[in-house]
Amino acid sequence: MKQVIIFILVLMLLTSCDKGLTVYQMRILIKNDTDSSMKVTLYPKSKYVRYGMYSYSDMHTKYKDTTFIPDMKLGTEIYSTDTLDMDPQILINRVFDSMKVILSSGKILKFSSLGVVNYPMNPFSDKSAWIYQKNILEHVRTWRDNNVESEDYIFIIAR
Repeated sequence: MKQVIIFILVLMLLTSCDKGLTVYQMRILIKNDTDSSMKVTLYPKSKYVRYGMYSYSDMHTKYKDTTFIPDMKLGTEIYSTDTLDMDPQILINRVFDSMKVILSSGKILKFSSLGVVNYPMNPFSDKSAWIYQKNILEHVRTWRDNNVESEDYIFIIAR
């Protein structure tokens, strides 16, 4: 009897460890492509702000600081959504009022739907300011692996 129970448990374990499902998302990211560090401050709309932080996804309730140093290799995610049929400039306008970047040289870049200061492109109004990438990510859970197909739009700040 003990062997039958063990066999059933092992069979249940093996059949529950399948590949899982595929989740589809769209992300907007900011990437530092300069040769020095920079500090980014986001100004989210009030409905996204809580506890001095902002909700960075409509798929879960996690919060991030509004000020950060963006990654120089991959970029830093600033928002994700499961709505795929949206242009990145529409999404950034939906979530944020503006964005400020302070370069290590002290130069300040400002971006909003009203305009841009000290930079040639505006992510709030120019779709061409965004670089598109499709990425397949893996989200490992306890009993299964879920694939994440991510439509990524990256705003790259370069000198």
